[in-house]
Amino acid sequence: MSALSKTETDDSSSEFVYDSNSAVLIDTNGFMIPVQFGIDIFSELQRLGFSKFLTIPAVVSELEKLSKTVSGNDRIAARVALQLSRKCSLLETPVHGKGVRNYADDIIIESALRHSVSVLTNDAGLRQKLMKRGIQVISMRQMKRLDIIDQK
Repeated sequence: MSALSKTETDDSSSEFVYDSNSAVLIDTNGFMIPVQFGIDIFSELQRLGFSKFLTIPAVVSELEKLSKTVSGNDRIAARVALQLSRKCSLLETPVHGKGVRNYADDIIIESALRHSVSVLTNDAGLRQKLMKRGIQVISMRQMKRLDIIDQK
């Protein structure tokens, strides 16, 4: 199976199915890693065997908001992160009536489960939630590389 294939469902709607071995969903702070720590996330993800990069509208919205509201190095990181997010396929997700941060975390978890994909995040709280649900997590190690986190 390719990283991205289109399948038809019984109700005549179509959805995309991602090969869980090659697709990774990137969280807001995952996109901030390149500026904050000098790590090329796409090269690192490819080194780990991922070839399809995904994100969700809530992450893009959060990056847009950050790029306008924070200052200094955080603003630079948010603007670069927003540019990097455009290299990813956008997963359309349902809208929920929650705050942006909780909304993004919930949708990341839902999307990872639905599409059986891994998640790149450096957010400790989200990482724990993902691991509790058996979702493979990629995170920064030793502030110099990305690695798959053991699910102990």
